[in-house]
Amino acid sequence: MLWRIGVLSEQKVLDPAVCETYYWDSSPQYFNPWIDRASESQPREVQAKCIELDDTLADLEVDTCEVVTAPDNFRVSDSQIAAVECSQMIVRDGGIAFTAIPKHTGIYLTTAEIPKQVLESGLTTATA
Repeated sequence: MLWRIGVLSEQKVLDPAVCETYYWDSSPQYFNPWIDRASESQPREVQAKCIELDDTLADLEVDTCEVVTAPDNFRVSDSQIAAVECSQMIVRDGGIAFTAIPKHTGIYLTTAEIPKQVLESGLTTATA
């Protein structure tokens, strides 16, 4: 992601009118906390995981940049991965954002822009 922000900066040297770049992907998936909900028909372990996920999501705090940081022990179960028709990574000077269209729907899921500083801090944490 940081590399793509750098590429955008290089493009702007050649064409100052460039303001963002879109990367398309037709085979992605996304996390959907509302599928595979706990119900009486689900096995107890699935029900317990759904309740645990609900509690974790309720405890998340959104910062002023609309970025949510999940705890280190946060895991997404395979049953909560949903397919999408396509997705985009939108690269801007200050960060990136994502858009996806879930399969068999006409809705767009979007994220707030994830600031470049947040991406850099994640890289620093990952290499520490």
